[in-house]
Amino acid sequence: MGVPQPSPADTGRPRGRKRRVFGILATISAVVPLVLAGGLTYAAIKNHRIQTGNDAFAAVAWHNLRTEEVFPDFLRDPYLTGEQPQGWARQGLAEQKDCRGVLADKLTEAVIAQGCVSVLRATYVHVGGDMAATVALAVVGSYQQATEIAEELGSERVPMVVPMAVPGTAAAGWSRKLAYAGRARSVGLATNSPPYVAAITVGPLDPRRQYGKLPGDWAISGRSEQKLYQGVADELVGGYARTFDHLANGR
Repeated sequence: MGVPQPSPADTGRPRGRKRRVFGILATISAVVPLVLAGGLTYAAIKNHRIQTGNDAFAAVAWHNLRTEEVFPDFLRDPYLTGEQPQGWARQGLAEQKDCRGVLADKLTEAVIAQGCVSVLRATYVHVGGDMAATVALAVVGSYQQATEIAEELGSERVPMVVPMAVPGTAAAGWSRKLAYAGRARSVGLATNSPPYVAAITVGPLDPRRQYGKLPGDWAISGRSEQKLYQGVADELVGGYARTFDHLANGR
């Protein structure tokens, strides 16, 4: 009679558990890439939505941004490399206005004809204390309408904005009598479609001097002075237009 063999010890582990564990691991290995792929897809969709939001934001940036953001403390060109001098310092801001009474007559007619909504303004003074500039941002119906205004008035070099004096600052005496040059242009590129016209008026701050009106043999120098202000107007309004476009589309 043989000796009975002891039954195997009960380990407490259900049979087939190892197979189930390996099955679960295999399932997880298959699912994780799908989850990651889904996350990447969501991120791509989210980023697309953000970009779409930026495009939409550009059109309402004038309303959603604070006025001190629309007109920064110092005028700089965002596309110029290197450190830029703080050449033009903001002196004061105007509350949002309707489109009448704050722009030159021809520009007023043009923006109203193109669906003008509002005009914002700020006055700057050159750090040397010799020049002032009032910058305006006119909100019209569309980018196409803004470009039509720029095409109509782009060759004009006369004051485009009613000078805005700022009491208690270096621009306290800034007035129409001192307005020598100006410019109007559209803001941004067609791909961004921002409905804005940037305009400017530039002139000296010294009321005792009649710039551009020198007597006799000095008359040629007088014309050069006028061209100087025209050049300043071109440079400033271009820099401001690029600054606001960069801000509106970078949010």
